[in-house]
Amino acid sequence: MKKKIIFTAIATMVLTFCSAPTFASTKGSLRKVDTLLKAQAGVNADLIRDLSEADLQKEIEMTLHEPLTVEGAVKIAILNNPSVEAAMDSLGISQADLLQAGLLHNPKVSGFVRESKGADSKTNTEFEVRQDVMDLLLWPLRKRLANTQFKQAEYELAEVIVDFIKEVRVGFYNWQASAQMFSIRQDHFKAEEAALELAQRQKEAGNINALELRQEEGVYYQDKIDLQRSELEAITAAQQLRNLLGLTNSELQWLSQENLPDLPLGELSLNELEEKALTNRIELAIKHQEMQAFEQSLTLARFGVVPMVEGGFNWEKETDGGRLKGPAFEAEVPIFDHKQADRFRAKAQIETGKKQLEALEAQIRLEVRLAYAQLISDKAIAETYMKAVPVRQEILKQTLEHYNYMLKGVYDLLRVKQEEIDTQRDYIMALRDYWIARSELEHAVGASLSVGKSAVKIQDSSVDNMPEQVHHLGGHK
Repeated sequence: MKKKIIFTAIATMVLTFCSAPTFASTKGSLRKVDTLLKAQAGVNADLIRDLSEADLQKEIEMTLHEPLTVEGAVKIAILNNPSVEAAMDSLGISQADLLQAGLLHNPKVSGFVRESKGADSKTNTEFEVRQDVMDLLLWPLRKRLANTQFKQAEYELAEVIVDFIKEVRVGFYNWQASAQMFSIRQDHFKAEEAALELAQRQKEAGNINALELRQEEGVYYQDKIDLQRSELEAITAAQQLRNLLGLTNSELQWLSQENLPDLPLGELSLNELEEKALTNRIELAIKHQEMQAFEQSLTLARFGVVPMVEGGFNWEKETDGGRLKGPAFEAEVPIFDHKQADRFRAKAQIETGKKQLEALEAQIRLEVRLAYAQLISDKAIAETYMKAVPVRQEILKQTLEHYNYMLKGVYDLLRVKQEEIDTQRDYIMALRDYWIARSELEHAVGASLSVGKSAVKIQDSSVDNMPEQVHHLGGHK
């Protein structure tokens, strides 16, 4: 008898132990997320990090020793930003849920020992072990549901990192444009400084009156204010990028990339991009996993009409020495509550999910169309500026020739130079807007878009091309 009781208890514990799932591999999950990031953002994130903290910092420093590119910025941000680490750690919560779903309920053991009072004291002993049978029958369904929800968590982690990558790219282009703009403003201010100093010399020589000098001083101070604002914008953009790179507590600096990339020559068609989006967008994958989980929840609710059935073995020794033994069970009779609410909820969730899926597909199409329209518009504006800059440069060149033949004054030359610098500045802003719009379109499509050949690069112009007379305050009015 005792052997049977011990065997029953041991069998129950062994069954419970064997049914426990192996803990989901973090590396396996992160490999899947890596694959998603490669397809979604064109990034080799390498989320599986076997590097020590020292080796990690060394890799970051090596990346910063080269001129910083958008790819380098994304790499450092993924390696170093604590929000990415937090998102990866949150996968452990889903892993714990998966582990819990694979565990059977613990067996229940009960018993008592009672003694009668009086001279002829006798003992009544009873022992019982029970296991939830419905829990055992529903365990495969519950585990399958947990696996579906864990896959959804993997997609959600990838979505968080994809959103973060877009934020880093936008921050990088903002920083790059603001740094380039600040450089243009410095050139502009140098030209205005030369103009003001020349005006002061000419006022002393009696060639201009006090009003003309004041007018030139007004232009000078306005340009100085613009330069100071541009410097603040460059500092702000650099600090925001530093925060995204996770370098807020570091003294590490980075080298500037030359300039914003030039415009590519071609773009994909809108129809191609819409089809890509409906295939690739990670939100759709998340919604499909969610729908699958609702359907599995409905199946679980249908099979779980009887909420609790426990079976086991009972053994009793009576006061007269007799022994009783046999199976024991306990069940909840589903008269009032037979899980109808759970079934209705699951059905409603499925119907709601279908409508949400349709709405999401429509929203994705809209996002792609709007992002594509923004990209085409920004590209058209940038291409117009590409044509305008050489025109301004030609105007400057011809004005310089007229100046050399004393057909134009130095103020005419300086004004033309400032107009040329303003056009270059506007071109930089248009180029920045294009690359930000391209990042937004890639995010809307859910895929990295290949960049074709670049358009012809605009020849840069600087104050170094100005005549020596302007720099040394000579020449004629």
